Amino acid sequence: MLGFFRINDPYRLLILFLAVLLLRLPYMIGSDALVYETNWLLIGEALNSGNILYKDIITPIAPLAAGIYMMVEFLFGKSVLVLHILSILLVTYQFSLFNNIMLRNKAYNENSYIPALIYALMMSIFYDFFTLSPALISLTFILLVLDNIYLRIENKLQDATILKTGIFMGFAVLFYLPSIFFLIATILSFALLTSLVLRRYLLFLYGFIFPALIVSIFFYWKGGLEALYNQWILFNIFDKAEPVIDLQSILIISVFPVIIFLFALYKTFTATRFTNYQLRVQQVMFIMFLAAFGSWWISEQQAPFELLLFVPSFAFFIVHFVFQFKRKIIAEAFAITLTALLVTINFSIFYQNTRIHDIGNFNKLVSGESLYTELIREKSAIILGGHTDMYQSATRIATRFYHPKLSESILNDMSKKEQMIVLYDDIQQYQPEVIIDFLGLLKKGKVELAVLKEDYQQKSELLYVRNNANLTE
Repeated sequence: MLGFFRINDPYRLLILFLAVLLLRLPYMIGSDALVYETNWLLIGEALNSGNILYKDIITPIAPLAAGIYMMVEFLFGKSVLVLHILSILLVTYQFSLFNNIMLRNKAYNENSYIPALIYALMMSIFYDFFTLSPALISLTFILLVLDNIYLRIENKLQDATILKTGIFMGFAVLFYLPSIFFLIATILSFALLTSLVLRRYLLFLYGFIFPALIVSIFFYWKGGLEALYNQWILFNIFDKAEPVIDLQSILIISVFPVIIFLFALYKTFTATRFTNYQLRVQQVMFIMFLAAFGSWWISEQQAPFELLLFVPSFAFFIVHFVFQFKRKIIAEAFAITLTALLVTINFSIFYQNTRIHDIGNFNKLVSGESLYTELIREKSAIILGGHTDMYQSATRIATRFYHPKLSESILNDMSKKEQMIVLYDDIQQYQPEVIIDFLGLLKKGKVELAVLKEDYQQKSELLYVRNNANLTE
């Protein structure tokens, strides 16, 4: 296995692409949509209906990520398969880029395509790594930043490249806000390991700010700049949503890779046969690991896919560990065992055919049907306080109060009178056929909301149906 990738032949990357495709094929064919895949595509659909992000649809998603899902939904509809295909293409680019970065910067004492192999394996830790997530897109730009950090260590970085590094970092954050920790990591790497002058620091920061400024101007023009600040930045940092699965489930996914990583980290830092430049490369990758940990800490849902930012640092040190085996047969045995265990754990959880699945609460990751699925099928709906994937059977999201916790937080900051005014305006603007109120706000303000008495029938404490709607029992 390792012997095949030790041969310095670029066509090994093509074989690796086919291997990744083959590995993911069962999941692509037999998987149901994950809750966040449904969420991303619903946001894309809402934006394609003419809604303005943050202003007309309340959600903490990053602006450029929302733009990607808007384009995907416009071109392919709400196709989860397209997200999986795009993910494979992006991961292929990433492991090729990662391998080229390591080769060009002589990070290892051996030139091979083993870094690409280990990177691809780390991308197979869990099945929700297989979709086009904001974290995965952001990671592409973080790798481009990493490449430029190494160029700076070798004093090969020009002003234009410093500017591009800042722009890449800006794009990374605009796709996935927790990547902001990699901005700090980049500045630390420049400060501790290079002799960058103040003018170049300012140039880097200008590059970082430039794409954010363009996005801010767009939302200012659309009247949603304050909403962007409150929903995307403040909510993600200070008031994030509940974790989608519990810590025990995360540990089941990550415990084996973490043990291997820590052992590889120890073996790498205690080895003595590296050049000064290679030691600096290792220090940068350790700083990147710390940045990934910080990003995970403030991530919105602390979902498994948000562990993706650990992949480059894990892959980097595990490759070092592989290269330290004196006997190639032991290295081969380690690589085969690593591959077998990662794939087995991943797919045993996916297929639910072992006790591993019973220990965690992985079923929460899958978009399922609720008691209201058939009721709102092919109808426009408001769902106050319900999970976003409940909208998957509706014809459209007929409210701006889309994200449950963020919407609840915004409504709770209002007085009762203000709540009734904004809900009245919301119902009048979107004319929903079905209203499901898990927050109980409409029940408390029913007297004040004449529109409910005139145009809707109350079917239960939570449920209101428009008079002319054909209700499916």
